[in-house]
Amino acid sequence: MKINKLYASILLTSALMLTGCGGNDDDGEYVVGSGDSTGPIIDNKLSYTAFDPFSDVIDGEYKTGWGKLAYRFDSNNFLQTISTIVGSSPTAYQVSRGDEEDNLDYYVGNKVFVKVSDEFDSRFYKLKFTDSDSFELKIQTDNAAIESIYDIETLDLSGIKKLARNADTGINTVLDYDYFPDNIAFPTGSQCYIFQETPSQSYYSFYELASRNDITISEWIADQKQYNVVKNLVEEKVGRNNELSAARYTSEDGDIVAAVEYNGLVYDSYYYQKGVTEDTDTDFTVDVVNCDQYNTVAADFIETQIKANY
Repeated sequence: MKINKLYASILLTSALMLTGCGGNDDDGEYVVGSGDSTGPIIDNKLSYTAFDPFSDVIDGEYKTGWGKLAYRFDSNNFLQTISTIVGSSPTAYQVSRGDEEDNLDYYVGNKVFVKVSDEFDSRFYKLKFTDSDSFELKIQTDNAAIESIYDIETLDLSGIKKLARNADTGINTVLDYDYFPDNIAFPTGSQCYIFQETPSQSYYSFYELASRNDITISEWIADQKQYNVVKNLVEEKVGRNNELSAARYTSEDGDIVAAVEYNGLVYDSYYYQKGVTEDTDTDFTVDVVNCDQYNTVAADFIETQIKANY
């Protein structure tokens, strides 16, 4: 799944079991970010909260409910807390997520094939803090690994309100939903985090429920050429023994469109290029930036507003 889209980001990060690294503490353990408040990783701890609207039947009608996903990582432990803020029952959001469990994610590249459940077995995901705002991730099953560096951009939300509908710049947050008042603003100390990946190797990723067709890669390419502008077309072999066909091209909008043929089906895929940092907007002075992962101050404020205004 694509990193830094809210739901996918939540799923990937929830899999990580940390391996502690950084400077020394009193017990001789290597600690990242000790005494350093420049980033969200402090004393080998990283915490953030995300909010997820979901469809729920309330009073016999379909309405939008709200769930909360809170994450905390330290050197030895991972804690995920899933809760319902607004719903037909205290566990409505948890129940809604049940239908989405135990699907498969795939990561394939030159001589590498990784297939993991989105339940995320910690044996296959390894994360290491490197400083107060970055970490390294390795995903591996039984052959070569997919490895990446993630940098965390912290945005200050203090005083930020709902964006105007025609805004060209600013930070898009949960407050931009219609039913929140225009005059409320995040309190001082509110922050949100954006994760940006830089892969150590090029790879494709797709997931079990991605759009797919019972065709070949050659037929997929022919279809793309018929209906789209296809530039810089690349066909290649990927997988554990480079037995899988893959293709990608650049669209007229400059986006990379990719697909992988697996088990007789062609899956729409994402493509990540070695050494190229994910192109995620982080400068809210020149564009509208989406930020969905919040620190405790911002999360407490959002939860209060959801309860008061929904």
